[in-house]
Amino acid sequence: MQTALHIRAVVGQIQRELVGGQIVSTEFYKKDRAAYLFVKAHKSRQALGFLYHPHGAGVFVVPASKVRHETREKPWPVFKLEGAVITRVQQLELDRIFILHLEERDAGRWELVCEAIGPNGNMWLLDEAGEIQATLRKRDFTPGQPYRPAELPPKLNPFQTDFETFVTTLREREHSSLVAFLDRHFLGLNTTLAKEIVVRADLDFASLDEIDRHDVERLYETLGDVIAHFDQSEAGYLFSMPKGLEAYPFKLKSAPSDPEKFKTLSLAMQAGCERRQHHVEQSDERKLVMQAVDRAIKRLKRRVENIASDLALAADYERYRKLGELLQINFDRIHRGMESIELDDVYLPGRKVSIRLDPAASAAENVEHYFRRYRKGREGLELLSRRLEITRDEVNQLEQIAAALRNDYERATEQYAAELDNLLPKEGVRREQAQRLPYREYTLSTGLTIFVGRDGSDNDRTTFEYARPYETWFHTQQCAGSHVVMKHPNRSFAPSRQEITEAASIAAWFSKARNDTLVPVIYTERRYVRKPRKAKPGLVTVEREKSIMVEPREPVRESTAGGNE
Repeated sequence: MQTALHIRAVVGQIQRELVGGQIVSTEFYKKDRAAYLFVKAHKSRQALGFLYHPHGAGVFVVPASKVRHETREKPWPVFKLEGAVITRVQQLELDRIFILHLEERDAGRWELVCEAIGPNGNMWLLDEAGEIQATLRKRDFTPGQPYRPAELPPKLNPFQTDFETFVTTLREREHSSLVAFLDRHFLGLNTTLAKEIVVRADLDFASLDEIDRHDVERLYETLGDVIAHFDQSEAGYLFSMPKGLEAYPFKLKSAPSDPEKFKTLSLAMQAGCERRQHHVEQSDERKLVMQAVDRAIKRLKRRVENIASDLALAADYERYRKLGELLQINFDRIHRGMESIELDDVYLPGRKVSIRLDPAASAAENVEHYFRRYRKGREGLELLSRRLEITRDEVNQLEQIAAALRNDYERATEQYAAELDNLLPKEGVRREQAQRLPYREYTLSTGLTIFVGRDGSDNDRTTFEYARPYETWFHTQQCAGSHVVMKHPNRSFAPSRQEITEAASIAAWFSKARNDTLVPVIYTERRYVRKPRKAKPGLVTVEREKSIMVEPREPVRESTAGGNE
């Protein structure tokens, strides 16, 4: 965060470069908390920038060409200041507040108060009498009330403090260190500047009990030398400090590494603000991606548990057939309202079996209930086993992605771009453009995912951008239709006959042969699909393909993770 000394340096730059200039345009980006006044002065166009972003607040004066605000947000005007001339600039004491005095040919004089106090900063438009007429950010106020800045903390102004006051303050108050003394009792200083003063005075290893009057004199003189840099700055330096990026008009001896040099302090401050914001956005995106992968892993693990539970029930399907047959044999003994019935077990003579009933159901309904569970178990056992295998493979794949993200995030996001696109919320990560996926996504009965291309050019993208070489590719034979890609949970996965038939049926549905009874569909590994040079969209050549005759079938449901229209 900028100190009052930084604001003092900016005010000096405004005095040299903007006073006498005319405001030609203004921009306020409410969502991004950024405002700009573009001023034409001395045959150049400058920008006075105000950033109130929680992760990159600051004020600076830079060439207008240096302002590149990448956002879709339409800017609002900063009041109606176009045409006004900046006649004077004034900093309120040694505070992070300064006032631009403006004059318009027909509208009179105005004052623009700039509270450069970080994320809570604001701008106020005052009339000649110093009464509030408007505010940049939404605040409760009564038009016409006088502007009252917040009181400064009870600290000393280093530009106005004589040596005896300096000594008295040091001796009369208790301090844990010289750095704490400077940081707590002088306006405009922060911990970094306080430490720099102590280091430059060669007192960084001295305790308060050890220093003598000569040491105090050297500390006082060094304080004056350091703060003078903010009035004489000709360059700016951006430092990577333990708490983040910080800009100063001189090289810090106490910095842990060499700085990056800029032509002006304002340019260094602008770069620091933008990079802090970008770093936080990257950190937020990384956190969002990792959370999305972790949620997907947890969801799939719950699915594994549920499938395993269903599999255990399905594996016992023969038992349900026997219970249904026993109820059928004793049909006349079953009456509505019964919760259970005890019967002789004809399969194990001499033993009895107790069978639970639904008291609200009829005898026929209770019998059908057990036969239905038997059919479901018999038909679903193989299907559930396959789902369990696929889901476990998907868990392993996602755990590998999670490990790769933790090891090398940038490389992993490139390597697994398609997989991550399906996991991320569509508006969760900021992108330069809203991404339109070229495919629709469906789920087979076994849990496998398939991508169905939308049209010619989308077919090409689906096949060559979103399918891995080892995945299975489908298309109707000698008939126009969508490219269909069966996603594999891993490289060694081999689709079953049932999965191939089901995916081929969907490929036939998304073709011009949808209304035919039987349709030939070819399939092969994606690695054997190639795009001829200058071929029309969707046209490809295929090698090592196999063919299957299927009935076109509409997919049961579109996956919620699929692409947007």
